[in-house]
Amino acid sequence: MKCVTIGTVRSNQKVADQIFLATIEVPDIARQCLPGQFVNIYFSGSVKLFPRPFSIASVSGKSILILYKVIGSQTTLMSRWQIGHQVKLLGPLGNNFTISENKSIKYVLLAGGVGAAPLMFFRDELVKENIKPHFFIGAKTKSELPIIEDDKSDLIVTTDDGSKGLKGTVIEHFEDFLKNIRHSISLNVCGPEPMMSALKNISFPDNVTINVSLEKTIACGLGLCQGCAVKNTTDKFKGHYALVCKDGPVFNLKDIEFDE
Repeated sequence: MKCVTIGTVRSNQKVADQIFLATIEVPDIARQCLPGQFVNIYFSGSVKLFPRPFSIASVSGKSILILYKVIGSQTTLMSRWQIGHQVKLLGPLGNNFTISENKSIKYVLLAGGVGAAPLMFFRDELVKENIKPHFFIGAKTKSELPIIEDDKSDLIVTTDDGSKGLKGTVIEHFEDFLKNIRHSISLNVCGPEPMMSALKNISFPDNVTINVSLEKTIACGLGLCQGCAVKNTTDKFKGHYALVCKDGPVFNLKDIEFDE
């Protein structure tokens, strides 16, 4: 059940260029959130019109972890959080990634930059089930990678400029990986929309299921403002629009159409 509550910042560390990982003690949310869900964070002062959505990157005891990139006034304020700072949150919001009852399925996580956040949480849940996923993460350059080491998964790091890991886009190297796969795969993805659009252009075999966590500007987080619409082709939406905050953020990729 989602709730508005006050959390306490327990740490706020810079992990890459303009990328931070904050730990917020917020028991009411930590005890019930699932991988793929997000919270809305409220800001006081001059930027208080709307909260901002942030994927939950992990849970540690009574705390949730938030991975974020400094790109505007609100995330700049977040980067200045000190230990003990009080934060107003709404959550957990949205739906989640799931683990299949089919034990033969292999799991692949595919992230672009800070899109790694919900997949880090899902990785942790998979590990609890003794499942070690393949984890692809890509960025333009080394300084923009939120993860460079990970003993919980088979990690494949890519950078466009070759400064860390494999040179080229994460999609290119995932395609190479896909050529050698014969078993059923659950592919779980989060990243910028161009990355999702690139996936739509790949001809996937029938044994690959693709779940994507969409990144959209979300204001209310409750489906009231209608600001995060995305075209959904399923019968439920009659080929019209779903709301990322309320109906997602996790969708089957085949059901989504992106703007040209």
